[in-house]
Parts: sequence; structure tokens; C-alpha cells
Amino acid sequence: MTIENITHILKSNLHQNGTCQEVFRATVYAHLVEEGDLCFIQSEQEAIQAVKKGASALVFSDIDFISKVPESITLIKVDDLKKAAFMLVGAVVGEEDASFELIKPKEMTFLRMILQNKKNIHYLPNDWKKAFEIILESKKRLFVGCDEEMLKAIRPKLSYFKDKAPGQIVSADSLFRTTFKIHKYIYQYQKITPLHIDILRLVVGLCDKYELPYSLDKMQYTKHFYPIFIEGEPSVQEVMKNDKVIILSDDLEDILEAKEYASGVGTWMAKTMIMVPPKTKVDGVKYPTYYRNDEEVLELINSLQYNYLFIFTDSENILYKIKEFFNC
Repeated sequence: MTIENITHILKSNLHQNGTCQEVFRATVYAHLVEEGDLCFIQSEQEAIQAVKKGASALVFSDIDFISKVPESITLIKVDDLKKAAFMLVGAVVGEEDASFELIKPKEMTFLRMILQNKKNIHYLPNDWKKAFEIILESKKRLFVGCDEEMLKAIRPKLSYFKDKAPGQIVSADSLFRTTFKIHKYIYQYQKITPLHIDILRLVVGLCDKYELPYSLDKMQYTKHFYPIFIEGEPSVQEVMKNDKVIILSDDLEDILEAKEYASGVGTWMAKTMIMVPPKTKVDGVKYPTYYRNDEEVLELINSLQYNYLFIFTDSENILYKIKEFFNC
């Protein structure tokens, strides 16, 4: 691809017109540069390393660290390095070469869970540099990611995937188990909260679109909603007074929706509590319980009175500590 075409794609101008007029390979890692490459750089150290490795053109956004670059090197100045990198990806990888889908993190979790054959799909990491290299080096034709900025730089008209598979909740057996129907099949008493069935339908819809094989027979709890049953798992929808469940979640909206659900089940109101890190604002909850670390969580859950205790956290360590603490 010519330098003129690249500057047009990146909507940028040449900062330094070196001897290079055309490149055949691009990278975002200076240490991976090969002779004649174009390299996206973020620091003076990367610029020096890329030039030593044989880069003929550099793309940068910060003018402060390119003063020592030889005049023979072509320099392209952009406003946003990450966006520019994926604008180039979008030009190199045409519509007929590969498909891109934008989904949310919870949807990505369920997609990873149910998909049986991953040979035709690549999950794009949030690390944009790794994603750049994956896309340009991979021979796969479907890329799925959660980084909206990155994916819309590749495909400007791309929006979040919205086509749900036909289905419905057959029975919300409890807050923690659901019998549901997707397509013509019924899945009984699965480990999934009824709050997540629409997310599951959307992920199945994505699999349907690309004819990806999947299985819904053995659903598992995720970091987005993980119950720990202190007094054993509730077997019916009716909340019993001795029920004691801790629910870990990294999504406050899920916690609030689950709290409302739990409060409205049964003939009496279950006692629900929410624990959050300091300074976390919880809409509709005037006095949440705050915790500063995992040790304080353990102290509080052993002293508080509750049926359902929701803990807002993205730490996996606390899950294992609670299970060990209660031997469950």
C-alpha cells in the first residue's frame, strides 16, 4: 500500500517525507518490525527500536519524541493512534475478507461458555495492540469483540449485535435456576438467573447467524452473577426464612434488578443487602454496606442478618475466600 493511500485512509498528513513510498506490512510492536515495515509508535524508545529494526515509516500522535528520527524515515502524524491503527485494519481487511461483531462483556462471557467449536472465530482482546496483530495475522473470517471504539474504527457503520434467537422463560424456578425455551428446545432447571435469558438469546442469535455450533445443556454461573449458598441451594421459588445466599456480581444494574426480584418473591419480604466498595453510588439504595477489602467482606458477611447479600466486585479471589470460609 502506498504512503499516499495510507495518509488518505488515516485522514492525516505527512510530517516527514522520507524515502519510503510504499509498505507491505504494518505492526504496532517495535520489537516485531521487519525491514521496510510501517510501525505505530507511542514513545521515543519505540521509535528508536523500530528504526533500528528496519522500519521505513512510522505513525505517531505525540510529536515530542520523533525529533531524533532520521530524515530517511517517513513520518505520519495522527490525532489518535489507536483509532488510526484500526482505520488501517479496516482498509486492509475488506468486507468480503472478514466479518466483525460488536457485543457487550456479559454476552462475550456467555458466547465463550456455549460455543463448541472455536476454529472459525476469534475473540478480540481489549488490549488493542494484541487485537491489531491478531486481525492482520489471522486467517479466520469472524472477529468478535467488546471494544466499541476499536471495532467502529474498522467498520464505521457497525452497531451492537441485537438479533435474539426466538425463546422465552418457561419457569423462573428461583433467582438462581431457570427453565427456558430457545428455538423449539426446552432446557430445564439450568444454572442461570432469569435476568440473563435475553442475553443468552442474543448470543444464540449470533451463533445462528454464522452457523456456529453451541450447547445450552450445561449452563454455569458466571462472574456477572455467582451465588454462594450458605444454607444449601433454595429448591423452590418461595423464599424461605432460613435461606442465606451471597451473590457476587460485577454489574450494579444486575444487582439492583435481582434485589427487586428477590424482594417480590414469596408471601413475605426477603431481607436483602448490598455491599459495595467505598464511594460507590447505588441508585435507589440510600445506605449500602461498604467494604474496603476482602477481609472486611468476610467479617461483614458473618455478622450481618440477610437472606440475599449482593456483593459488587470483579475480584475472583473473594469467591474462593468466601467458599473456604463457609466450607461450601
